[in-house]
Amino acid sequence: MIMPIFISAFSLSSHVMEILEDLAVKHPAFTAQLAAVIQGRKPVVRVEFELHGEDYVNFIELLTKLRLVWFEHSPHPVRICYASSLHKEVAKDVKVHYPRHPAIRNYDFLRLSAVLRKYEEFWSSLTEGKIIPLDLSGGELNSSSEIIIARDSEGLKNFLTLYATAREQYKQTERTMAIELFDRFLGMAFGYPGCCTEKFAKDRKGKRPKEDYIFYESIVERGFENAVPVELRTVAHVPCDVVCEPSIDLGREYLRVLMAFDPNAFEKAIKELRKPTLFIDRWHHITINEKEHTAMPDLTVTEEEFIGKAEKEMKTKPKEIVLGSIETVPFLYLTEFLGLWWIGVDPGHSVFMCNAETRRAKLYQKHGVRSIADLRIYRYK
Repeated sequence: MIMPIFISAFSLSSHVMEILEDLAVKHPAFTAQLAAVIQGRKPVVRVEFELHGEDYVNFIELLTKLRLVWFEHSPHPVRICYASSLHKEVAKDVKVHYPRHPAIRNYDFLRLSAVLRKYEEFWSSLTEGKIIPLDLSGGELNSSSEIIIARDSEGLKNFLTLYATAREQYKQTERTMAIELFDRFLGMAFGYPGCCTEKFAKDRKGKRPKEDYIFYESIVERGFENAVPVELRTVAHVPCDVVCEPSIDLGREYLRVLMAFDPNAFEKAIKELRKPTLFIDRWHHITINEKEHTAMPDLTVTEEEFIGKAEKEMKTKPKEIVLGSIETVPFLYLTEFLGLWWIGVDPGHSVFMCNAETRRAKLYQKHGVRSIADLRIYRYK
């Protein structure tokens, strides 16, 4: 059982608090989940976005100042890294990509690289509750690896042990059953609600190719597109339904913990979480900062001009028109969406976008087997 502790961000330096509050703007749900880990309300949190350059440096500084431990997993090539507090006897200096930043010059961090046999031995030992040393070969920080963060070494070891057990079961079980067991183990390790883990596991067992649509399709089916509970945008897992009470309660708890930990970060995070999402498909869902076009009279593309373009491209009048800026994206492949856009939506059928300053346009239409969740704008309350 995770014992809650109570820490305030006000004990941190102003620079570290600024890093946390910047993270709350760019990745609000993750920030709430991180606060829950810090306060012992969540076992671990996973980084599911890219960090590059200054953002990565600041993130590492935040983790070290908060005295958190983590595991970074990038198996191709096989590399493992975790805070040296987990395995001090093999601590080594690392070569870093950003030597100009004093914050990580003396970075207390392991970057491991191991041959595949040693990698497998590492996981096998964890099934027995042990961590064995790996043959190290130095290495470099990699900002695109999956990172699992825990409050302390014991919590991280518990998660890794569950993950290792799931891997072992996966190898020894018939494939469809193995996938279901693996998902159940991971759901337990991450602290997800049982109902959501069960739904996710069953859909995977049925070889459903896009499990994360479970949640978004339930929004459309229940008519919640303009009233999604903001708590559900705060959780890390795929809720089994838009009215899933355990998920709503979990999201509410994460937000409450963040508010107690750093009120400024909470205010920034909740503001971002309440902004609408443009959901083109599962690979393209982006937060929109809505703008009032009457307050922006010098736009290169006027509303009237946009409507004409949209009707021509979409072959129908858009049911919803939004002027909004896209200021942050979670992955580099989405950077082409940054900017100020007119967005026209025929829900479930098409989305037409036109940059209000450069006139660059994009058209997305329903084709093939698309989910009913695609090509929509979702709003939160």
